Amino acid sequence: MDAPAHDCQDLDRLLRLIGILGDPALRGFWDSWRHDRDGYGFKKIKAGIAAIAREDGMHDHWAHDFADYVLMLFARKTPEEEAELVLQIGRHITSGDPQAVGSQFLADLRRTAWQVWRDHQETDAATVIQQWENAPFPWESEKWKALRGE
Repeated sequence: MDAPAHDCQDLDRLLRLIGILGDPALRGFWDSWRHDRDGYGFKKIKAGIAAIAREDGMHDHWAHDFADYVLMLFARKTPEEEAELVLQIGRHITSGDPQAVGSQFLADLRRTAWQVWRDHQETDAATVIQQWENAPFPWESEKWKALRGE
């Protein structure tokens, strides 16, 4: 029986993008990806997906955490590392232009992970409004007065 699509469109899209990289049980992207970290990335992706599948009332937390790891794990520090990742991804998912496809895929993956990260914050708009309504203006606050030496 196939698992249903996830209710959150961006999370569903992120999971499908991860799926484009291939079946983790087969040879391909996942057995060559971040091999320098002893499978760390693979373990984090697997644990994140398993957590999202749980129905334990912590959906926002798990989705946010998973997206955070995707952003971290697919980040590169130098243009050379970025170019290498783009080609590695492109070679695994297309027989066409690996540079163009890998670049577009990586941009989409990061943008989607960012949207999941952003939209699965546990803080809601009503809480933010209340916090700001209750916050004193700087001239009303003892903290601000102390900082100015009053």
